[in-house]
Formats: sequence, C-alpha cells, structure tokens
Amino acid sequence: MNNYLSIKKKITNFFYNQFIVNFLAIVICIILTYKKNSPIFSVVCMIILYYYSYFIHKLFHFIPECSSVHLYFHHNNEKNIIINNLNLFIELLTNIGFFAIFYYIQKFFGNIFPTIIIFYYGFIYTSVHIINYSIFHSSKAHLMHHKTSNDYIHDISVGDKKPCNYGPDLVDHIFQTNYDDHFENYDHIIPNILISFLVTYYIFKPEI
Repeated sequence: MNNYLSIKKKITNFFYNQFIVNFLAIVICIILTYKKNSPIFSVVCMIILYYYSYFIHKLFHFIPECSSVHLYFHHNNEKNIIINNLNLFIELLTNIGFFAIFYYIQKFFGNIFPTIIIFYYGFIYTSVHIINYSIFHSSKAHLMHHKTSNDYIHDISVGDKKPCNYGPDLVDHIFQTNYDDHFENYDHIIPNILISFLVTYYIFKPEI
C-alpha cells in the first residue's frame, strides 16, 4: 500500500512539474517535421535524444580527460569573472559538441535522424544549461549536480556516494541518479522551447 502511494505521489509530481513542458516540446517537434516524418518517428527521435543527452553528460564525468576539463571550468565554484566567462564558453562548446558527436555518429550509419530534430533538441538543451542553469541558477537539481560532483571528485570520504542529477530530470528518475524523489519544475524551460522553435524554423524553413 505504501509503495502504491509512493508511486502515485511520484506520478502526480511528474505531471504537475514536467508533463506539460515535455508534451509541448514533443508537439512542436512534430509540427516541425510532420510533413516529412511520421509523428511516431519524431517522438522516438526525441526520446532517444533525451537518453543520449543523459548518457553523454554522464560519460563526460567518467572519462578522465573530459572530466578534468568539465569539472574544473563548469563545476568551478570560484567567483571569478574570467573563470565564469570561460566556463560559459567551454560549456557552450561542450554542449554543441554533444550533439555534433551524435550528428556525425548517426550520419555514419546513414542519416537516421533528421538534422532538424537534432538541432531543435540540441538548442533547447544547450540554452537551458547555459542561460537557465549557469547564468540564472534556476534549478536546484542542477546545483545539486554540481555539489555532488565536486564532493565525489575532491572528497575521498564520500564512499559510495556518486554524482547525481545529470539531466534530463525524468531520465535521472528512471535510472535512479536523482538526488531526491522530487521532479524539477520545468516551467522555466518553456521560453527555451519556444525560442528553439523560432530559430529552428528560421534556419530550416520546414513545410508547416
């Protein structure tokens, strides 16, 4: 009974904090692509990109060369305007690199994913991490990702404690790498989705 109530509470929490925003992102993706791709295919592409952005971010924390650069700049807590600006620039290149890697991997296998979907999702992901998270610090979940990552790297006393909240938040909950059971409120991402739609439409000029 308690397990049932716990699951019900988590589902309710997800619908309250994230369902509308995720649904909006998917609907816009379908609008951008329905003339050339089936809605089901577009949804599958978005889901795969969701999982990909989680695993590539997590991978960067465990590859020593990538981890050291990522942690020194993006996870640096020093209040220094030069470090902060350099962090934003490196974060921008890193996030763009995430999706450039994905683009060229899938291109090698025959252009499986429409470029417009990769760009659309990549723009949302990158703008959220740079503007919402790194500049305005609008996410407690992302702040906990920084804290637990720094603890794990710099404090050997943390034992089996691991970095958490890699994002997207829903995938963290699926793989149980979330800091707690609360779903991050995604309302702050709505402007990013709408701007991504406008930029994607301007660049790709899809038939709508």
